[in-house]
Amino acid sequence: MKHIRIFATLVFMAVLSSASVAQIVSPVDFMRYNPRSVNANPAFYTSDFGYFDLMLGGYTVGVQNIGLKYDKFFRFNNAGQPTVLDLDNGVASLRDKNYINTFVNVDVFNCGRRTKHGYFSYSHRFREVESMTFNKDLVKLLANGNSAFLGEANPADIRVNVSARMIQEFNFGYQMSLTDQWNIGLRLKFLMGFMDVKTNALNAQLYTDPETYALKLMSAADVRATLPYEFVMEDGKMQIVDRRFNPATLFKNYGFGVDLGAEYKINDQWGVAAALNDLGFIKWNNHSVNFVGEINDGGSYYDNGAFVFTGLTNEQVHAMMEDEHFAQNLMDSLTSYFSLTPQALAGYTTGLYTNMMVRGYYDLTPEHRFSAQFMGYNVGMGMKPAMTLAYTGSFKEQYDVVATYTMMPGSFDNLGIGLSANFGGLLMYVATNNIFGFFNPANRSHLHAQFGISFTSGEKVSRAETIVIRDQEMEAESED
Repeated sequence: MKHIRIFATLVFMAVLSSASVAQIVSPVDFMRYNPRSVNANPAFYTSDFGYFDLMLGGYTVGVQNIGLKYDKFFRFNNAGQPTVLDLDNGVASLRDKNYINTFVNVDVFNCGRRTKHGYFSYSHRFREVESMTFNKDLVKLLANGNSAFLGEANPADIRVNVSARMIQEFNFGYQMSLTDQWNIGLRLKFLMGFMDVKTNALNAQLYTDPETYALKLMSAADVRATLPYEFVMEDGKMQIVDRRFNPATLFKNYGFGVDLGAEYKINDQWGVAAALNDLGFIKWNNHSVNFVGEINDGGSYYDNGAFVFTGLTNEQVHAMMEDEHFAQNLMDSLTSYFSLTPQALAGYTTGLYTNMMVRGYYDLTPEHRFSAQFMGYNVGMGMKPAMTLAYTGSFKEQYDVVATYTMMPGSFDNLGIGLSANFGGLLMYVATNNIFGFFNPANRSHLHAQFGISFTSGEKVSRAETIVIRDQEMEAESED
């Protein structure tokens, strides 16, 4: 039972804890006077001569909920209050594959400075991404019971996948203008992993006999995890040494990553850009464990790898009512059919959640830009596409106003807005990629907020000036 509690805790951590960062489309990515736009593409030109921030620079929180909608499970009166629970409509509204993602990004320290030939940046941040996918049968079984699944050909086929990861990263970036048209960027990442949970299998099939209502359960569980706690294995059992938070666990499980980007100005109005982010890996070798669950031969209820429950006899029902110890012993005997075996791992390696983006833009005037972007983003359960149309208004080298519309699978109401202003070297920004998410959030597929404060030098260096300075220096060196 202790292993089952640990297993349940891992799944709970993966689904409900405060999460942090997948590379999600944000209006900040389209800002021209906010140096944080380089997070989307390390090649995007940064005109600030220098900037820095400490703890206040960047916070991102968000939730994606594709499939499970609160308003589909209730009927409402004229005042908008739920009056009737409508399980049939709620279940019917679900997709074959539903998913919930959560993410939070916390920047600890950021700085950047222009050099003679390019722009150097450094950042330290905490990142976490969590995702859970589930099929319709899981909710249908909880809502309607096993009577909705009668017959050998109609089992409740429950499939759940969970992925969660928390890391910190130290980023070293460099951006350079090769020509008047080409800009390239590179960001190297030194990573330290704190926690990782991934289900290789978390499935169950429940069959119900249409005549006797006997239950037949087949299940499989396989979860690989790296825990933030130290544990030991004694006689095949797992014992947590200390559940208190130890700051040293933040500096374990090393990894490496890289972001690559390029931008090409076709002419004074048209341009294209592309980036590949989070190419790399993490080696998880600290407090790693694998949980494998299966159905055991615990007695008369076992049948060829399945648990078959035909009900209780009259004598057993009477004994449960008369003897509390009998009921406890019966429950203990039932749990003997289900095992969850932990196995310590020497370590394993996982890839990062790689993301890619391609963008084209058109400058109607130097102040007004229109962009179209395709992004494939990974939240641990495969690549998800996102198509974004954006308008950016950039004024007086101080202000950015951004409006975005993003289409994602199962989510087409993502109207975003972002504002950035620089007041004498104090840069403040706020953004969301779904303004509707703050109204009736229980029924929205996407909720997102991003904000921060940075300090800049106030001095701007245009891309054209950078090229001129570099050419002058190269000419002076050749003359010497």
